[in-house]
Amino acid sequence: MRSLLIFGLAFVATTGCGSSPSSDASVGDSALPVDSRVPPRDTGPVLPPPTGCPEPGAAVADPYPWYPALDLARIPFHVTDGAWGAQMPITAPAPPVTTRSITVTTADELEREGLVPGSEITVMADIDRTVTLLGDVTDLDLIVPPGVTMSNINVGRASPPSMSRRVRVRGSRPGEHSGGRLGTVTFFSDMADAILDGVDLNGADGDRNGLAWYVATDPGARIAIVNVRAHASASVALHGEVTDLVIAGNNLVSGARSREANGFPEGWGLRGGRRVVVFDNRIEGNRYHRVRVHPGDAEAEYAWIADNVLVDPYEARIVWAAALPSATTPWDGFWAVCNTVYAHSDPSAGCLGHSFEAPDATYARLTNNTLFGVITEADQRARLTTGDQDYTTDNTFQPWQEPPPWGPPGDPRAVPLPAPATPDPQDPSCPGPP
Repeated sequence: MRSLLIFGLAFVATTGCGSSPSSDASVGDSALPVDSRVPPRDTGPVLPPPTGCPEPGAAVADPYPWYPALDLARIPFHVTDGAWGAQMPITAPAPPVTTRSITVTTADELEREGLVPGSEITVMADIDRTVTLLGDVTDLDLIVPPGVTMSNINVGRASPPSMSRRVRVRGSRPGEHSGGRLGTVTFFSDMADAILDGVDLNGADGDRNGLAWYVATDPGARIAIVNVRAHASASVALHGEVTDLVIAGNNLVSGARSREANGFPEGWGLRGGRRVVVFDNRIEGNRYHRVRVHPGDAEAEYAWIADNVLVDPYEARIVWAAALPSATTPWDGFWAVCNTVYAHSDPSAGCLGHSFEAPDATYARLTNNTLFGVITEADQRARLTTGDQDYTTDNTFQPWQEPPPWGPPGDPRAVPLPAPATPDPQDPSCPGPP
């Protein structure tokens, strides 16, 4: 796993999607984890959807195949071109086409059989070491049933680069949270048509990096992450040069172990990608935003973040589209719409202030959201930069209230973290909401 971490650091340095403490410090972030184990308080009343957002149960005109509640017709860049740039329809990954069905009980068996094209493989026993499918992986349907625990799985090879197509890692029932637990799932090199569906993830990579999944691809296309619970000791996910990346219906917690225990400060939720949809997730944590993207040199860089519950009770770092020092072009189109945001921070205690913005996006719409906490309309107006940006239309700004209980697929904090556990993840301490 040391080689994987080294590759990951080299990868993020060259793509501009990852970070080191020094690279993030240069763009104004800090390094504070989140104590996700604070007992819940009573929640306030449930409010109707913000103006301009669909009612619950509204008809779906163009359903995304791997998460049908996602209406692709709502995504501006999927439908047409506009002030953001060219039309870029979202294409869903193709499923694996299998010709045989087998079971495995050991890592050696899985590493051998997983390279046979057209394999549906069910893991029937716990596997306590990293599994690496070292080469091209084609038409693999890997089933991790409930009650089965795996360590990490690497799909493909970094060097020399592999090429993988139509790979799915899932629970027993496609489209449902119905699987066992894995550590970190990594997709390497030239990867297209990948699906991660209905399992639990705890980021058990041996170097304590804590990622639940890592899309280490160049190029990468058509990847779906759906119906997953992830409890990450540091960051949840990192994405490389990937387009048509859809993250939907997941419950995610980041920053659940201390900076001292991890040995580095990173703890974002979702980071990177080139054409990204983030829909109907609950994402909780702090340290470097719940969702963040950074401009690169790819054509038509878009992010559509909608209908999520986004929670940061310590630093109020919510969404961000901002350039790293190596960037030469802006992000093209950034939408954060119809989200419910819970954001608290106390800068007087030495903590970062709030962040719900896209300073390096040419076109940005952060509208039609309900925001509870420290973010105000005046603050949002003051943060507008150049370009075609709107941070206020049909947003409502409310005092802090406690987020509601976790809905399906359940509370990620029930997924045990790998050792070593940290008795108090809040390091150093930032006070939570009153």
